[in-house]
Amino acid sequence: MNRGLWFRFLMCLAVLSSTSGCFGAVDRAEFEDRIRSRGGGLASSLPQAAIAALAQRIGAPDPDVNVMLLTAPNSTQFRLVVNNQPTQVTNFLAGGDFTAHEPTVRFRVRPPGPARLLDDYSFTLGDLSAPRPVRVSSFDDLDGENFAISEVPGLSRLEDIVDTARTRSEIPDGQVTAVLVSRFGRDIRIVANVASARSEAVAEFDRTGAFLRAQQV
Repeated sequence: MNRGLWFRFLMCLAVLSSTSGCFGAVDRAEFEDRIRSRGGGLASSLPQAAIAALAQRIGAPDPDVNVMLLTAPNSTQFRLVVNNQPTQVTNFLAGGDFTAHEPTVRFRVRPPGPARLLDDYSFTLGDLSAPRPVRVSSFDDLDGENFAISEVPGLSRLEDIVDTARTRSEIPDGQVTAVLVSRFGRDIRIVANVASARSEAVAEFDRTGAFLRAQQV
């Protein structure tokens, strides 16, 4: 599937629950507004495809992940504030440019084999990048920081998470620009960043996708 068709496929999935077709029930302007407001392609099909590609690449059916980040096309001025931010998230966010012009999933993963290795991958428009090695400190507690993808069933409820984050953040015209998944102490949380031209908030969910709290930042 070429890049244009893949992007259109993701866009259709993102609004399928609220329209009878990609362009049949609404005009193009309204369709594109819904796409932007719902995260620009942050639909459950995106992490599902990314996880499948990663699992096949590394030969692990249930990848061992340190941090997972989903970014929307409206994250071109990327900023993410995480309450009680754990060390592995700080290290991950310090590692590069996370702006996105297409829906993108980024992983920091421990590959099968040696216990103290981490690699970064990104998945965009159906393509998984080559691994990028990550420096691991002797102080990094990978066993305590990492989680198996199967421990986060909430990723299959991404549309609900995006909609709930927008509603609970109470930001007029707020859009979800990024969704982060990581371990916060013993718990795994899903954190959605909601932003508008005037305000910003984070909405937190547990690993099943159940809403926990929202706070403007």
